[in-house]
Amino acid sequence: MSIALINKKMNFKNLPFNIPVPNYNNLSKTDRKRVRLMQVFSTIWIIQSFISIIIVLSKKNLLEFYGHVFNVFVVSLIFFLLYNKKHNGAFALFLSLILTTVILFTIFIDPGAYAEYYYLCVGPLALVLSDNKTIIFTSFFASYLAFILPNYFLNLYPAGQYQNNYEAFILFFVIFILVYYFKTINNRNEELLELKSKELQEINQFQSQFFINISHEIKTPLTLIKGQVDKFDVNKNISKNKHKINKQINNIKKIVDDVIDLSKMNDDTFNFNKGVVDLKKLGWKIYTSFDSLFIQKNITFTFEHSDEDFYVFVDALYLERAINNLILNAYKYTEKKGSVVFKLTKQNDSVSIIVSDTGIGIEKENINKIFNRFYQVNNDFNKTGGSGVGLAFTKEIVYKLDGEILVESKPNVGSVFKVIFPFVNDYKNEESRQIFNLNEEDKNYNTESVVLDHNKTILIVDDSYDMRDYLKELLIDYNCLEAENGIEAIKILQHEQIDFIITDYMMPKMNGLEFVTYIKKNNISIPVLMLTARSDYHSKLEVLRLGIDDYLNKPFNKNELLIRIQNRIKNQDSRNKFVNAEKITNDEIKQNSEWVIKLKKCIIKKCDNPKLNQVDIAEHFNVSKSTFYRKVKMETGLTPNEFINEVKLLEARKIVENNNDISLKELSLKVGFLHTTYFANQYKKRFGVHPIKQEV
Repeated sequence: MSIALINKKMNFKNLPFNIPVPNYNNLSKTDRKRVRLMQVFSTIWIIQSFISIIIVLSKKNLLEFYGHVFNVFVVSLIFFLLYNKKHNGAFALFLSLILTTVILFTIFIDPGAYAEYYYLCVGPLALVLSDNKTIIFTSFFASYLAFILPNYFLNLYPAGQYQNNYEAFILFFVIFILVYYFKTINNRNEELLELKSKELQEINQFQSQFFINISHEIKTPLTLIKGQVDKFDVNKNISKNKHKINKQINNIKKIVDDVIDLSKMNDDTFNFNKGVVDLKKLGWKIYTSFDSLFIQKNITFTFEHSDEDFYVFVDALYLERAINNLILNAYKYTEKKGSVVFKLTKQNDSVSIIVSDTGIGIEKENINKIFNRFYQVNNDFNKTGGSGVGLAFTKEIVYKLDGEILVESKPNVGSVFKVIFPFVNDYKNEESRQIFNLNEEDKNYNTESVVLDHNKTILIVDDSYDMRDYLKELLIDYNCLEAENGIEAIKILQHEQIDFIITDYMMPKMNGLEFVTYIKKNNISIPVLMLTARSDYHSKLEVLRLGIDDYLNKPFNKNELLIRIQNRIKNQDSRNKFVNAEKITNDEIKQNSEWVIKLKKCIIKKCDNPKLNQVDIAEHFNVSKSTFYRKVKMETGLTPNEFINEVKLLEARKIVENNNDISLKELSLKVGFLHTTYFANQYKKRFGVHPIKQEV
């Protein structure tokens, strides 16, 4: 804890002097506590000295005045040592100052005033501020001798008015032993607390890994089930059944995703993609998706809102999942002919999302427990199923998005869940407004135009035999080779000509991440698609940073997989043709590389222009927009807009590395981003950290 924080907590910030703020993050936890105590003791001492100086000036006692000035000077020196991280020297000086000050005041400045009893503090302070036994016992005996010797030689007190040697030793010893006892208990408790903290951390890590492994085990058979369902003949009845089965598969997938995301909520790598969201649009989307479900159960379901604007700064996809859980909860616990109301209201500067029902309600003693992970109220509805994850996940999302969730409920009357977010006035900021994308299961992929190349060889790397078998069925028009892990795949790469690689993430011996690392490290130019059940943000970033070509989560749409493979192979063929074409000489390749360097310099030069686009740069190089697009795509693998954005973000990182004091607003303007929030999100997606270090 810094001096500034102590000032804030102890209301010292209004004093007419400023105390420097040292950084002791490199010290142990115990030493940081001692530094904080030193800061507190010294702050109190210097305040007391200033007050004493004012009082002494009115009495015109110069000797006492100089004594307090001496204290101020030495305490200031202690602060100087703390600021320069010389805490051991500060400790020694602090103890020495106590002894010296008491000697000055008891013998020279104000003898006979019983100031000697301040020596009782020296031993306990040495115990608190140090573990060095030499310092501790030296301080104890030095303070004891300083207590008894001056009166013994100088007779400062009349007989009977001062402690005798025996009584003084008992007093010093008892206080010392009491402090030593409590220090020992405190140290023991802190060690136990630290041990428990490490155990809890290990349990949390184990829990997260357990959820990840379970998701992998569940999503793989889900993918295989979905694959078999997709092979049904397309007729009216079977198509209807296929839709129902796929719907249940998607429901299971959502439950698994909720469990995984819930386990990742406390991870520092968990990130939201926040933006300004129109709750009315989001609300109508949610209402439409649930309307038919409530009709089937004969429950009245309504969506209500006024004509006002309802804009909030959240992650649209996660908020949608949170609201879905509340509505599903209301649906589950409301019987036929009941009603559920989904409502938006606005009051002052806040927006409320309300889901109310006429269901069975919740007992008063259970209301505080319903948001606990895996907790389920004991009732007839929960005996038939449920994971106890939905409400816990909803609460975590709302709190992480800086919102608040409240609940009111009465048994046999119903429940009201209210989610509150701050209202956003700057809703016209188009760049920060989120677009609601359809879920993966709602996408339709047309494969009629896909032309498959029978001469291409695809390497399938997955530890599941069933998954490899299913993928071979999907890729029947390709020549397929298979491997159970990364090690087997590397052996195949050494002897076979491979055109495309599909690899799982979680595998024994060598997992997908290690396999891709090997490929990139050895400059093996083969497109790689990561096919995995791991959908957490951290895992995705790990792979994308390696330069992987594509990433697809299980369960996946088979047509999407085929199109992605076909497109990647086609792009790779185009690249190979370009590189291997006889008309391109080494000089021309070098010229193209120099052209990319010139392009980067041009973008950097105009980096602060927020309206910079490919048309402007194409005109600068005197080429058409289409020619410019093809040339950038061929040379960099990126579209012009992607390349411009990449250069700007790299330039931003360079600026941050050279100037740690730059503000977020100034940085975003320097690289041509008008909106700091959008820029910060883009920067964090690219580099995994916020552009400006956040103060803790």
